[in-house]
Amino acid sequence: MKQYKTNEELLNYLETKSVTINKRKLALKRLEKYSYYSIINSYKYNFKDSNNNNYLPNVTFEEIFALYEFDKNMKGMNYFLMVIF
Repeated sequence: MKQYKTNEELLNYLETKSVTINKRKLALKRLEKYSYYSIINSYKYNFKDSNNNNYLPNVTFEEIFALYEFDKNMKGMNYFLMVIF
């Protein structure tokens, strides 16, 4: 079983994996609202090298969150379109 980590510790962990966090306070707010699992675990593989499982160079938390947000909005749009049509 994995040990509980605070959101601050999770951001520190991402930094040890070479993920840049440009706006730390905003990143903490996003983790509080959406959770680390929802943002990072769901989308991290899009930002990792498939050969060695390391993050690609210059990856930022903001890029990972942008993909999460885009996907979330697209899922909402799909639901909206299904209701209309």
